Amino acid sequence: MHPGSTLFLDVCAQRDFWPGGAWPLVDTDSAANVAALFALASELGLRQGGVRCAHAPGEARPDVPPHAAAGSAGAEPMCDPRQPVVLVAPALHAAPALDRAHAYYVATGCAAPPDGDPVCRAVIDHLLAGVRDVVIFGAAIETALDGIVDACLRRRLRTHVALDAAAAADAARAQQVIGEWKRRGVDGLTTATVARLLRRAAN
Repeated sequence: MHPGSTLFLDVCAQRDFWPGGAWPLVDTDSAANVAALFALASELGLRQGGVRCAHAPGEARPDVPPHAAAGSAGAEPMCDPRQPVVLVAPALHAAPALDRAHAYYVATGCAAPPDGDPVCRAVIDHLLAGVRDVVIFGAAIETALDGIVDACLRRRLRTHVALDAAAAADAARAQQVIGEWKRRGVDGLTTATVARLLRRAAN
């Protein structure tokens, strides 16, 4: 991994999923590791983007607790990228003008593949252009993380998941998903390993 060709994709790093939130999937240790990865991205000037969950009334999945209402898509404190955020919702008529001055997020969350909608696909393609390595972390392993991992693998990118900075709603299903990732070549590693590799390359 090299800072100039590595993208950090955070998934649902939102208040609703953190301790004390509406659906607290992320425990305190995982939350600290997520915050450490945000700090590392700022330190090294890494590109960032990802996925957020934002449901209009009645759109939330019926099989999970109420979470991520449309007005609560803001990042958890300590989980803001250094660049201004642009949140792109599915079903827009066209993607916004895309540049390297903003951190782009697609508001697909647990409800849909991150690149299933044409506008969101344009955003994901923009984020992944010119990237060799992608580091993914956040919530939840078996839904939103699995979707963005799949999008990266289909584009033949070297895909890494910081497993100590990733949370699950269903632990048994998450282990199945992680096993499938390994079979597809995903690199499961720790936050400390990500930091060591990137700092070594930067120096």
